[in-house]
Amino acid sequence: MTLSYLTKILPPPIQPVEACGSWSNIEEALGALLPADFKEFIETYGSGTIAQFMSVLNPFSDRPGLNLLEQSQRQLDALRVLQDEFGEQNPFPLYPAPRGLLPVAITDNGDVVHWRTNGEAVDWTMVVNESRSPDYQEFQCNLTEFLAGNLDGTIACDAFPRSVFSNSPIFHVA
Repeated sequence: MTLSYLTKILPPPIQPVEACGSWSNIEEALGALLPADFKEFIETYGSGTIAQFMSVLNPFSDRPGLNLLEQSQRQLDALRVLQDEFGEQNPFPLYPAPRGLLPVAITDNGDVVHWRTNGEAVDWTMVVNESRSPDYQEFQCNLTEFLAGNLDGTIACDAFPRSVFSNSPIFHVA
């Protein structure tokens, strides 16, 4: 599945907000090249929510809660506190460790969608951590495929309510 398929089932906004900026500056700050499908998603959709449920973190957003660099760091810090102070075991290493989890989207329920940084960015897969739970579910696809699969019903993420994506979801500009 490609971005063109995603745009058919989730029409992008006519005028996306926060849809452009310096990818090289973001990648330098992050210490990694980002997947091409993610860049295309941000350039096409900008900041907003999918079905008033999920927000893909945008490195160009001025809002800390939606900014990829700021929100992913917050989420990783929270997971590290759970490990270091409360002994909660995470089945995956955390970024910047090899194959580490790097948050890329959040839901209104508090679920976190991560990339599993498997080598080159083109090989990164998706992992969802259910809110307030030690449960993780891994998907062997990229972000665009993950989003499209949840929208068209070919992917079932246990953490997401089934009804969220069932009725012609809309992308709401933030």
